[in-house]
Amino acid sequence: MHAVDRGPEPPGLKPIRKRLTPRWVAYYRDGKGRKPTDSKWRDFHENVSKVFCSLCAYCEDNCKGDVEHFRPKSKFPEKVYEWTNWVLACPTCNTKKGRRWPTGGYVDPCAQALSAQPESHFDFDTKTGEIIVQTGQTIARRRKADKTITDLGLNTYHHLKARIGWLHLVSKALQGRTADDPANKEIVRLVASRESRLSSITRTYLDEQGYTYDEG
Repeated sequence: MHAVDRGPEPPGLKPIRKRLTPRWVAYYRDGKGRKPTDSKWRDFHENVSKVFCSLCAYCEDNCKGDVEHFRPKSKFPEKVYEWTNWVLACPTCNTKKGRRWPTGGYVDPCAQALSAQPESHFDFDTKTGEIIVQTGQTIARRRKADKTITDLGLNTYHHLKARIGWLHLVSKALQGRTADDPANKEIVRLVASRESRLSSITRTYLDEQGYTYDEG
């Protein structure tokens, strides 16, 4: 998981939010009316996918994905049509997270404050493929990071297999050439890009191997 800037909300969302949000608030907050059946957020899938480079906001793997509500609809009905509450999530992460929202919430992939961004909470073990909580965290920050890893199943077998497999490919691609080799520099640029799958653990691996890359 890494920080993503959503940018401004797409045109056409504001009138939809104004028209449909009251139904969600009435049902979930006030206990009135029928459960809403609208899902106009799906009309903005292309916008969300573009922002997240077709990568799951949580596991960073390639996906067509769904428009996922970071703060669940049932608990935050006023944010159902808020652009700032939408992320792209693969079906696995989306299902795992579901309606869950623990005390203190989860680490936000689109947090603006540096101290709240994923890079300030997580690290990686490149030997096992595990996402781990950075050392030196406060109890509250550690709890939030732990719940994010556990509830979203970010260290389940298929995620570990994908990360280790990917690092093996990166290692093979870089093998046999010096760090200042132009071909290696291009490989490093590509795999460290935030448009590339699994870039966070890849950057950890590159750091360990002494490679430099653009931090953007």
